[in-house]
Amino acid sequence: MEIRHLRYFAAVAEHGSVASAARKLNIVQPALSRQIHDLEEQLGTALFERSVRGVQLTAAGRQFLRDTTKLLADLEAARERALRAAAGLEGSLRIGISPNHTWHPLILQRLRRFQRALPNVALMLEPSLSTQQLSQIKEGRLDGGFVALRDAGDTELTGLKVLASGLLLAVPSHSPYARKPPQRLRELKDEPCVWFPRERSPVYHDYLIHQCQRAGLSPRLVQIGADVATTLGMVAAGMGYSIVSEMSRYNCPKEVVLHAHRDLPDTYDVELVMRAGVDHPVLSAFARVMSTAGPRESKPG
Repeated sequence: MEIRHLRYFAAVAEHGSVASAARKLNIVQPALSRQIHDLEEQLGTALFERSVRGVQLTAAGRQFLRDTTKLLADLEAARERALRAAAGLEGSLRIGISPNHTWHPLILQRLRRFQRALPNVALMLEPSLSTQQLSQIKEGRLDGGFVALRDAGDTELTGLKVLASGLLLAVPSHSPYARKPPQRLRELKDEPCVWFPRERSPVYHDYLIHQCQRAGLSPRLVQIGADVATTLGMVAAGMGYSIVSEMSRYNCPKEVVLHAHRDLPDTYDVELVMRAGVDHPVLSAFARVMSTAGPRESKPG
C-alpha cells in the first residue's frame, strides 16, 4: 500500500464517482479504477459499492476513510514541520551556558527575541562550565554553548561573537579597598587572592594571570573556588580579593564590591561556539539572533 492509494481512495470517496475523481486527479479513469481495486485487494475487503449512478462507501470504506483522512492530515503536517525545520523555524536546541553568563542582560534580550521570532523551537539552556561545554559540543551532546576565551586553534569548533567583556576587581564590602581601590594592582601583592583551578578553564586562567603579570602583580593564591559563584562567595566571606569577569555585575552578592580598574583595560570575546561544518538550520537561526544587535537593544550598564 502506497500513499497514492490513500489519496486516490479519498478522492473517489469525496466525489462519489471514479470518473469525476479521475478528472480531478488528472489521470485516466481505467488507471484510477485499477488503483482502487488494488487497494481493496490489499485490504481484503470492498471499500465501495458500485452502481451506474456512481460509488458509495461500504461500512469498511467509511471506517477506512476516517483513518485515511487522519493519516493524510498527519502526513501533510509532518511535511510542513520538515520544511519548517529545514528553514530553521521549528525543532529543538540544547545550548550550554556558564553561570557567569546566565544573567547578562544582552544575552537575556536576545534569548527573548529568539523566542518571539521562533516560538516553535524548544530551547534548553544547560548550565555548564566552559571546558565541559566544549567537550559536550564536540560529542554532540550540546548543539552549542556560550564560551569565553576558547582555544582558537581548535578546528573542530567555530564561533560567532556575542559580546565583549572586561575584567573587574572584586573585594569584600568590609575591605578598605571597597570604598577606594588600590591605585595599582601591584599594591595587592601581599593580599590573599581567591582564584580557581587552572583545569577548569586553562585559556581563561592563563589570560587572567597574564593580565595580572602585565600590571606587575603576582597574585598570592591562597583560596581556590570551583567556579565564579563560589569565588564570589569566598570574597563575600572576606577570604580575599579576586579578579572576575565584568559579567559578575549581574549575579554578585551584596557583600562584594566590584571595581573597574585602570590596570585591567582589556576586553575579551564571548562566543556562541558550535561544531564546525554542521548543517543545523535551527542552530544557524539561533546564532544569527545571538550575534546580531536588535533595533532597540539596550546597552548593559
